[in-house]
Amino acid sequence: MAIDIQQLIDSAKLFSEVRFAGEINLELPKSACFYVGKNFSKSLVTITKPNITLDFSDAIVRVDIAEPLDTDLNIFFVSSMAKNVEIKNLKLYVYLNIPATARQIVGIYNTAYGLKLNNCFIEVVSESQLNLVGVFNNGNLDTHMETRADNLVIANSCIKVQIVQGGMKDSVVYGVYNNLANSISIQNTFVYSTNIGFGKKQAAIGVFTNGRFGRFIGCNIKANGSHNTGNLKEQAYAYGFVNEGLYNLIESNNIIGEWGGQCVGLENKGDFAKVSGNKILATHTIKGRSVRKYANDSIVDGNILTSTSRNPRLFEQEGSNCIITNNMMEGLQLPQTYRSSVGIYAAAESATENLISQNIIKNVCDCGIFAHKNIGFVQNNIITTYAESYGFVKLATTENSAIANKLDESRIHSILD
Repeated sequence: MAIDIQQLIDSAKLFSEVRFAGEINLELPKSACFYVGKNFSKSLVTITKPNITLDFSDAIVRVDIAEPLDTDLNIFFVSSMAKNVEIKNLKLYVYLNIPATARQIVGIYNTAYGLKLNNCFIEVVSESQLNLVGVFNNGNLDTHMETRADNLVIANSCIKVQIVQGGMKDSVVYGVYNNLANSISIQNTFVYSTNIGFGKKQAAIGVFTNGRFGRFIGCNIKANGSHNTGNLKEQAYAYGFVNEGLYNLIESNNIIGEWGGQCVGLENKGDFAKVSGNKILATHTIKGRSVRKYANDSIVDGNILTSTSRNPRLFEQEGSNCIITNNMMEGLQLPQTYRSSVGIYAAAESATENLISQNIIKNVCDCGIFAHKNIGFVQNNIITTYAESYGFVKLATTENSAIANKLDESRIHSILD
């Protein structure tokens, strides 16, 4: 059936729609591998025709692999020649039961301009430690001009990528990985990544982007470290959304990092980001950060930030010239459960000339806002906590050694039953 699906795509006429039906079972190719980026890779289906639509409404695509891999593997590979391709109604199920390896397995690997994924369901499940990506969009050029993979659109879709058994191999699982492609749009899509393992080298990341001008709107994004009690720092890390690109808009999403040794809802390293109207959660973890922000010149407004961590920093700020306003921040543990807790943590010397105003910070037990003395303007915030939170300080600078010591991350240890 792999030959049939490839032949149908290769024979498609310009601007035509190719429709698939029935159950399509793809097998590992016998042909030699070729370069994708800097790595050798095999692909089960290769798309080179531009301006075509592939409709899988009446089809299911399955891939079951039990043989060891000697290269990276892409299920669908969209060549840079295949501009403006649309894949719709795809139902792709990939199951891997192979020995742990450093190889990378990708559901859809794109290098083409203007790819559209509409109403697609992509599931990649591995029994062992591998590097997995649901959708890999590779622009491969650090520029504010065009890249080959610009204008990716993922809409109305579901992407689930999971490692379900632990092991010692380093591995990272991504729902969506956008490498330096600009102007991408992900909307109304569910992204779920899961890993099981030990520490930051075995991590789950929902969405990663380092491209410019992206729009991420109305999605449900979740990364899971498979440690549901959340009391061991040594477990797999979970990051809901990691942004390292410039000028990105992140709005009206539900973003979660959960069940890990360290969980971060949103990690933002990209300047000129606008983060607005999201619900961002770090939960079931010993070390939780709802938002961790290193970037400068950004706006974070109108979000709901919560955490069930035993050592939460609801908002960690290291950037300068940022606006942090109109956010609701709340710790969700009982006071006797906390080991340390702070609403906004901005102790870095780089965190200067910021505006922090009109936020509501609730139910953290050590400090509402802990900041460097040159943080900027801090005004009109409402800070409340439990009545039994003795020693609580609403506002403190880094000169307050008692609070600084209490919030020192080296004090965070696993809780052993």
